[in-house]
Amino acid sequence: MEPVFENRTYERHQFNLVIDGRKYKGDYHEGEIVWLNPHPKQDVGEAELKAVEIEVHELLDEHGVRDETDTLEVEPMLTDHSRELHMFKLKIQGEEFKGIFKDGEIEWFHPKPRRKLKDERVEKVEEKVQQKMNEHL
Repeated sequence: MEPVFENRTYERHQFNLVIDGRKYKGDYHEGEIVWLNPHPKQDVGEAELKAVEIEVHELLDEHGVRDETDTLEVEPMLTDHSRELHMFKLKIQGEEFKGIFKDGEIEWFHPKPRRKLKDERVEKVEEKVQQKMNEHL
């Protein structure tokens, strides 16, 4: 993975990927994967392509290319009370997750991210949410 068109308005990260011995290239820009020719959907089914894109997103997170908590939206639920309560929502891999931040702790609504994502990923997201909520408050 490497940045291309650095310091320009259309800067993006380009990555290479090998699936069953075939090489593919893609760009990651503004939260989206844009496949270059050949597109893997020509060789794999929709389910496998979705799994590959999920894995690419996880690798991008691990390499610090993207931060899914950038989409974090926060709104106060209780004000003028002895304890503050804030609701937040964010998108992870295109799916919206919501929760509340109460007494420094995160409580997720349904669906809970642990049912859909790897534990290590959820832990990283929760750490970043904690950090941003503490900055916000």
